[in-house]
Formats: sequence, C-alpha cells, structure tokens
Amino acid sequence: MLKHALLAAAISGALAAPSYAVSSQELIQLGQGLDLTYSVIDNQQDEWRTFKGVISLTNDSATALPSSGWAIYFSHIRMIKPLATDTLKVSHVNGDIFKIEPTASFSPLAPGQSLDIEFLSEFWQVAKTDVMPNWYLVSDSGDTALIASTSNTINGEVPTKPGEELPFVSDFDTELQWKRYGGSITDFYDPFTAADRYAKNSDLSKIANAKGVIPTPASISFGEGDLTIDPSWVVVYDNGYQTQAEFIAKQFGLTAAPWSPNQSKVIHVGWGQVTIDGKAKWEEAYELSVSAAEEKIEINAVDAAGALYAAQSLIQLTDNGTVPEASIADAPRFAYRGLSIDAARNFRSKESVLELLDQMAAVKLNKLHLRLSDDEAWRIEIPELPELADVGSKRCHDLTETTCVLPFLGAGPDGTAESNGFYTQADYKEILAAAKALSIEVIPEVDMPGHAHAAIKAMDTRYEKFAAQGDLVKANEFRLSDPDDTTEYLSVQMFTDNAMNVCMESTYNFVDTVVGSLVALHQDIQPLKTFHFGGDEIAGAWKDSPVCQAFLANNSHGISTIDELSQYFVERISAITANHNLDLGGWEDGLMHNNKVYPRGEMVNAQVTGNAWQNIWEWGVADRAYNLANNGYGVIYNQATHFYFDHPHEPDPEERGYYWAPRFTDTRKSFGFMPDDLYANADFTRAGAPITKEEVLNAAGVKTLERPENVLGLQGSIWSETIRTEAQFEGMTFPRAIALAERAWHSALWEAHDADGKLVDEAARNAGYNQFANLVAKNIMPSLEEGGIAFNLPVPGGIIEAGVLKANSAFPGLAIEYSVDNGQSWQAYDANQAPAVTSALIRTVSGDRSSRVAEVN
Repeated sequence: MLKHALLAAAISGALAAPSYAVSSQELIQLGQGLDLTYSVIDNQQDEWRTFKGVISLTNDSATALPSSGWAIYFSHIRMIKPLATDTLKVSHVNGDIFKIEPTASFSPLAPGQSLDIEFLSEFWQVAKTDVMPNWYLVSDSGDTALIASTSNTINGEVPTKPGEELPFVSDFDTELQWKRYGGSITDFYDPFTAADRYAKNSDLSKIANAKGVIPTPASISFGEGDLTIDPSWVVVYDNGYQTQAEFIAKQFGLTAAPWSPNQSKVIHVGWGQVTIDGKAKWEEAYELSVSAAEEKIEINAVDAAGALYAAQSLIQLTDNGTVPEASIADAPRFAYRGLSIDAARNFRSKESVLELLDQMAAVKLNKLHLRLSDDEAWRIEIPELPELADVGSKRCHDLTETTCVLPFLGAGPDGTAESNGFYTQADYKEILAAAKALSIEVIPEVDMPGHAHAAIKAMDTRYEKFAAQGDLVKANEFRLSDPDDTTEYLSVQMFTDNAMNVCMESTYNFVDTVVGSLVALHQDIQPLKTFHFGGDEIAGAWKDSPVCQAFLANNSHGISTIDELSQYFVERISAITANHNLDLGGWEDGLMHNNKVYPRGEMVNAQVTGNAWQNIWEWGVADRAYNLANNGYGVIYNQATHFYFDHPHEPDPEERGYYWAPRFTDTRKSFGFMPDDLYANADFTRAGAPITKEEVLNAAGVKTLERPENVLGLQGSIWSETIRTEAQFEGMTFPRAIALAERAWHSALWEAHDADGKLVDEAARNAGYNQFANLVAKNIMPSLEEGGIAFNLPVPGGIIEAGVLKANSAFPGLAIEYSVDNGQSWQAYDANQAPAVTSALIRTVSGDRSSRVAEVN
C-alpha cells in the first residue's frame, strides 16, 4: 500500500509540474534573442471603438521558446480582449500590466521560427508612444529577463528624439492606422504634410528688430536711444529688495550695494506704487524705466515678486548688454499662474524641478502644483510612514507588491531611473527654498481616494510587517483597504484596487499624518497654504466592502448610500486640512458627483479651489468651471483642450503623447485661449469636426459665469505616462508653457468676452501671435537653449514653387536647414536666397538639436 501511495504521489506531482522548466540562462538567451514587433493594423474595426493589432515574435536565439514554463509581461494602455487562438492566452494583471502565456496547445517556437499573435483591444492606438517599452519574460520559477528588442535604450542610453526609443513599434503608414473610430464617425485628422504646415504658418512673418517682453506687459513703450550695461555699472537697492538686486547683479556680472544718492550707471531696485489704467496695483506689480540720457535703469515694485518680474523683463530687453530705452508699467491679469507636474507616473528629479522653477520665473509663472502620488508611484518621503517611499516609489516584477509596485508604464522587470525615485525631505526642502526665492508657491498634491494604488500597497506592506510582530493595533493604524472588500471595479487606467476605503478611520489617520508631515516640511521655508487632494476619477469602489456596509448601516452623518460616500470623504478631508490651517484644492470631479456640485458651505476651509479640466466640447461637461465658480468655489482654468501639455504637438503618429482630449495642442492654440468666454474657445471635436460656441452653449447646463471673481487663474498640466526622460519632459512643456504664461499674465484686446458679448478679433489674434512667436524665437528660445532646456522644435513647413524651395516656421526666426541628398548633408535655409530644388528634406535646428524631418516634393 505504501508503494502504491508513493507511486501515485509521484505521478500526481509529475502531472502538476510544468512540462518544461526554463532555466535562468535560457531565459536570458531568449530575452536577448526574441525579436518582438508591435503593429497596429486597424483602428477602425467598428463603431464600438476596437482596434486590431499584431504582436510578432521571431526567435533569433539559439534556444527554443518552450511549450510551457514562461510568460511575457508587458504594459498596454488599452484593455486587450481574449485571443482568438487556443495556443496562447492573454490576462489582465492590474493597471496597464498584462501577460501572455502558452496554453497546453502551444508548440515550441524553435530558433529561426516566427509567430504572429493577432489581438483585438479597446479603443484605438494612433501614436507610437501609446506602446510602452521594456517587455519581459518570466519563468515559472520567477526569474525575469528583459526582451532586449523592446528596450527603450540603445547601448545603455535613452534616445530623446520622437520615435527613436520605440524601434519595435511598426510605422503608421495607412489611414487605418492613424485614424480613429469606425462606422458613422469620421476622423478628420491626417498627419501634417510640409505643405500643410507651410499653409498653417503662411500668415506669420519675421519682424525686423522685434522688441517686446513675454508675457506682454500691461503697458510698454520704447524710446529712440539705448544704453549699454558694462562692468562699470552697479545695482543698488532699497531695504527689502536686496535678494532681487543680487539676482540682477548675477545676471549681468555686476555687484549689488545699498542705495546711495547721486549715482549714474545704476540699476536701482526699490519700492514704488504702480498704477495702471488709473488703478493702483498692490501685488506682483512693477514699473521699469530705462533712460539712456541719465544712464540709469529704475525699477519700482510693490513687492519682491514685482521686483523679480521687473528683472525678468529687463533681461529679455537686453541684447548683448544693450538695452533699448523703454517704459513699462505691469501687473498680472490673474493671481494664479501655474503648472502642474506629474512626478508620479515617471519621476521628475530634483534637478529637473529646479531647472523648471527657473524657467517658470522667467515668464512670470508663480504656482508649481506638484503631483506627488498616483497609482503608479509615491514620490515624497514621509518619515512616519517609511513604506510609502520604500515600496511605493519603486517598480519591479513583484506580483505581491510588497517590495515595490508592479512595473507600470513600461518600467520593465527591474524598474528604470525614470520609473523609480522619490524626494527626500532634504530634496523637497531644496525645491521649496528655490521656489521661494523665485516667488513661486509650491502646492503639493496627494491624490485620493482614487489614484491611490501605490499608497494602498505600501500600507498593506506596513500592515503585514506589524501583524507579523503581533501588533495589530499598529498594523491597522494607517491601513487604506478593507481586506474583505469584494467590489469589482475598473478605474480609467484599468486598476482594480486603487481607491482608499473612505469608511475606515485608518484612512483619515493616514491623511492627517501625510498632511501634517507636509506642513512640517514647508514650515520654516515656505509655509504651506494649500493642500491638493486630487479627488478625480473614482470608479465604482466600496459597494461590496463589509466595512462600508457597516458604516452605511450605522453612522451619525446621515450617509445611507454608496453614492454619498465621495462627498462625505471630501468633507472629512476639508476638516483635516482646515485643522492644519490650510486651504483645499481638488480637481473639478473631486468637488462634484454626476455634475452636481457639493455644497460649498459644507467645506470648512477658507478657500476651496477646483481645477476645471474636462471640457471636451462634445461631451457636454464644458460648464463645470462656471458651475463651480457660481457655487462659491475658487476656479483654476486647466482646460484639457488647451492646457494639457502631455498631448501631441501635431496629429502625427511620431509625436509623443496621449490625445484623449484634443487630437493635438500646439503653442498657437494655447496662446489663443480666451478666459473671459470659455465657450468661445470651442473649435473642434476630438475627431476634428468643427464645433461652435452655440452648439456647446446649447448643451451646457450652466450657461453663464455669474461670479467671475471666483476665477483665480490658469494652469497647464504635464502628465507623464509617455514622458520618461528630462529632454522629453522639456520638449512637451516648452514652448507651450510660454503661451500659457502669456494668457495668464496679459489680457489681449482681441479676446472674446462673454459679459459684453464681444467676439474674438481673428485678424488681431493672428497679428498678436505673430508678435508673440517672433519674440519667443528671439528672446526666449536662445536662453532656453543656453540653459540646456530641450524645448520642442516645430517641424517646418515647405513647398516647392516654380522650382524654388519655400520654407517657414511656427516661430519666425528659428533656423531651418534643408538637404537635397536624403539627409547626408544639410545647409542653412535663407528665404532671401531660396535654393532651386526638385525635392528636399527640411528641419528646424537649434544648437545641436533638430526637429523631425519633413519631405518637400
């Protein structure tokens, strides 16, 4: 009997074991030798928004891909449907992580053999950067190996040009690949040709000796003369303005000293009242006077910020030490002029943020909204909760997510320099100190209760650590999830477990601790004014949580339904932050449910602000900004159609970025935004069909802004799902952020105005953009280049007319080069001596960098 039992156990074990065990060495060989190609075949499968793709595998290694014992893990931003084949299956792991693994019917892929895996997926993919890099193999024993053909590095270096870092993604050559939708919906967008760009830029021209400042001052005039600042000059300052005087002195290589009378060749920085259009301005305002006859530059500012902005204007006016006679009186249009930076999806280093602060100050932006957490990562050290940084800031292949979170967004099995990282307390303090010196307020965001996967997993790890020690009180102190919750939901980014449980008191312990830690971090440098809780994109959580069922059955808040829990959470967060003497910020959907705004009176903070972002014109939600303002909330215009800088610069598959709001956003579009009449900004649907203000207005539930005093300003956002390197980040941010700064600071005469029915003056707007584009090319881009900022270089336009090449740029004055030998050599293009060609390649250049190449035929 014993022999029979042992034999049966052996047979059972053999049947249960993998038919083939992949060794670590074999896995590495396969990772090096598998040639993987990803191709989009058809983005117009049906009106239900499905696309077809193919994953092709060629085994160039000396090792067969066996019939079992392995899986391929990868990031995919769209939900993949079950495969039609019976030899392989695809599974959704969590977020954007999927795996492909063999079934019992799979035959080994021998060396030299190829395999095509056809699949269907939700929605569409019309850009190369929709596809994430760093796919990897995992053996049944848990070993991992990067599939080298999908790596986003070449010889260990990450390329920065569009398209180059994704060599395994096939080109998009046909309309079925670059156009979305199917059935009755028409996608009007095609990649721009050189001729398209030439026509688009045809109303722009280079302005000889262009003078001005960006953003445009409230009042500026120029005299006939100029002066030259040389080492004999000195910067003098009144009490309270030493820091700004020293900033100017550093820029010009001068010394700074306290003010004394009877001096010439001085730049004087001091206090002075500023009046514009008969109204006194008391915040961030300045006057700048340059007198050649007196050899004197006078800066009068109402505060430190005003003095800094005067200095920035002076720097822009200066050309090789020569400054034209000028008189400026200036003050901002909006008090809030911001950028929000997603440091969570891919990390933005301390050094990158410090560089960004300098560039923000140069164009008078004054709010840095720093997103420190998301599903994919946690980015700030909280000493009381070390697991947040220890676990939440790293990505790797750990299916338990106890040492790291999963390698979302193409991080690969071991994570990357871009996916991993966090700000230490010292790092964050350094950012705060730099921001304070530049009159920029840092607004930290910790998104909650959704977008919280990384924090939830970090606190689960903390729970397990203390539970193993037998300390269940400590284990449960900051837990964010109900272990018995069986709710099935899928967030917008396909997470199944990314919502903090709002019925657990431990969640509020966590929030209070994090907020308190941030308050302490800010305290001695730049006292924290506003905590941003995010609040966006919560998807169906808590329905089957026993903790929430118990809370709904017995609570003192009158909460009886799941739908009421979001408002309850916001009110609790309001109380916590108010106890820390903070204002509260959130995304628009965090302050409403089903487009119904939460009562402002239930929020106890002195100020509660909402970032209005979701204004896709045909969706009927463009009224959210007005809705919030009319209900007493401060509103920041953060419209995705104009100010989401993670979107492509052009509707081209080679351009980086998502495109879920507009298909693309160029600098000219951001420049043309009109804050005084939101609906007048309506232009095109997502598919490129024209849409009018009247159509959007008719669909709007809230048609007018009744409390304009609640509109605080403008903000641009740079989300980082597809932005990995610093160069990519800079290219997506600039020069579009400069256009944001222009509109946030300056109210143009051409703008439409809802209050008095004024319509946009298109001719004046085009002329205004021409002036702006000239000054950006002349004043801003050279300093960006000198500072090592890899701003976007627009692809030039071009045509051949009567055998002569004609080329232009969206920024007149930027250098253009052409090639007649297919890019082997390049020559500078001069419109006054346009070359005779039959065909050519053209590109924009700045320093050692160049744009994508365009063909002109």
